Amino acid sequence: MASSFELLLKKAITNLDVPSIAVEAKRRDGSRILSMYLGSPSPLFTSQNAIGKNTLFTLASLTKLPTSIAALQLAENGTIGLDDDVTDLLPTLKQQRILKGFKADGDPILEDRTNPITIRHLLTHSAGTGYDFSNEELRRVQSFHGERLSSKPTIEQRFNLPLLFEPGESWNYGCSIDWVGKLVEVLTGLKLETYMSKHVWQPLGITSFTFWPHQRDTTTKELAILAERDDETEHLRPLPEGLSLNIGVTDCFGGQGGYSTVQDFLQLLYSLLANDGRILKPETADLLFQGHLTATSKFVLNRKMEDPSWAVGTFYPGETYDWSLGGLLIEIAGHGCSLSRGSNTLVWSGAANLFWFVDRQNGICGLFATQVMPPADHVSQALIKAFHEEVYKQVSEGAARQC
Repeated sequence: MASSFELLLKKAITNLDVPSIAVEAKRRDGSRILSMYLGSPSPLFTSQNAIGKNTLFTLASLTKLPTSIAALQLAENGTIGLDDDVTDLLPTLKQQRILKGFKADGDPILEDRTNPITIRHLLTHSAGTGYDFSNEELRRVQSFHGERLSSKPTIEQRFNLPLLFEPGESWNYGCSIDWVGKLVEVLTGLKLETYMSKHVWQPLGITSFTFWPHQRDTTTKELAILAERDDETEHLRPLPEGLSLNIGVTDCFGGQGGYSTVQDFLQLLYSLLANDGRILKPETADLLFQGHLTATSKFVLNRKMEDPSWAVGTFYPGETYDWSLGGLLIEIAGHGCSLSRGSNTLVWSGAANLFWFVDRQNGICGLFATQVMPPADHVSQALIKAFHEEVYKQVSEGAARQC
């Protein structure tokens, strides 16, 4: 008999609330908690193959995790230090000044930066960088210069924006992991996809990840179709062109540009859960489960998370947060399901309403994926919450049976 959770997902697909659902969750011992793949039979989405374990999903900001791991590999082998100034290696980033306000005519007021920019700053979103599409001040800068938002093909062109604050002195979610990906390329002489393929994915036996799904020999029918929810009707319409942020790019955007199967991405999460040493030394992987913000930056992050509606995922009252070198760290967990998630649980998400977590304390990891815009879509958020609670419910019930 199907569980209430399975029935909920099937109803969401039947009603075309979402075009696709893929969920995977695993215990530290390697056993599966959940594995489900569902796709809409609607004619709107018949150009894709059945949703399954070979389906490529647009990862959006899930890409940040493997990019961060690539940089940590270079830090652990001594290529560069986490607190080294990286600006000489990234000249476009080096010349970016700090936005202090605007003149009466709208001209941005800029001041020179005095602090260095380090990998630690970039990995924790405390370098001062931002996204022009989500930051009002950067939108004003782009408007003054007559620039379209997030439309240029390379990292240097798209993210040649003012900094919002001195590095290390505040917090803002933005494009810093794209700069990390560019740094990996500069340090290794390899394209980010090539480096990741050899050093991140091959050790895990993963072949699906790519920045360029349309250049593969396999048919694009393996790529899940992205959809957008209409604000008024709440109906979905397909976006066959894919995520707008990735249209026309010519660089490997390490903060947003990846595609992979859900099953393969879970293998990455599982490696971090098991701390198996396949992609990072255990002591390096441990850094992903520790906070790395200064007190001031951490304060700003926690103020931002007082209303977490901007972020895809499940967050509970009473939680406190830090940012690790790989994602949002739930430092003190709230109680929102049958078994509280553990302290120092690592989580993050993607714009098309994907959400992952690694909870070492409880020995579980999981990933929910759909392909719906906008981010934090209320229908998708409800399904993510149901997924999260189902995983912890099953773990809790399993523990009770063993008592």
